[in-house]
Amino acid sequence: MKPVNDIFADIVKKVSKRYGSNVSFLFGDWAYISNQLTLWGKSPKTSKLKFPIICLYSPFTEDRSSAETEVSLEFIIMVNTLKRYSNEDRQKTSFEQVLRPIYNIFLDEIKKDINIVRSYNDVVPHSYIENYRYGRVGVIGEDGKPFSDFIDAIEMKNVNLTIKEVKCYGNRL
Repeated sequence: MKPVNDIFADIVKKVSKRYGSNVSFLFGDWAYISNQLTLWGKSPKTSKLKFPIICLYSPFTEDRSSAETEVSLEFIIMVNTLKRYSNEDRQKTSFEQVLRPIYNIFLDEIKKDINIVRSYNDVVPHSYIENYRYGRVGVIGEDGKPFSDFIDAIEMKNVNLTIKEVKCYGNRL
């Protein structure tokens, strides 16, 4: 079975292509993600790749008690914003122009991926949260330190999926 992290790295590459602009991908806990984004921000080469980004939170549990693996995942889709923006500014600039289009493409690509069982009647089960607060007050990490960027975000929780074993038969030596 292809690792879940790799499945979603590939899905985000497809999202990026369809969106027409770079959409980055990271996986890990918030401390790792925020640290990586802070490091990316220190280099002119990588700072332009920070946002928008789709992050897969880990750890997550894979239930492998049957032939197909069940997972419940959490994602955050983020874009940088300005603290001075009102919620109306955030809705127009962050959510309508960037986050919701990426979210919709992401869901579509999940539905089409060959590694994921399609038994959802064209729906990917999950909870959806639009978070305007991070752009206004910032994000505080587990260590109590503030994240270096102000962000607007869509959080996806309880993304319940079934991952299937995809057999790949190639030429063998």
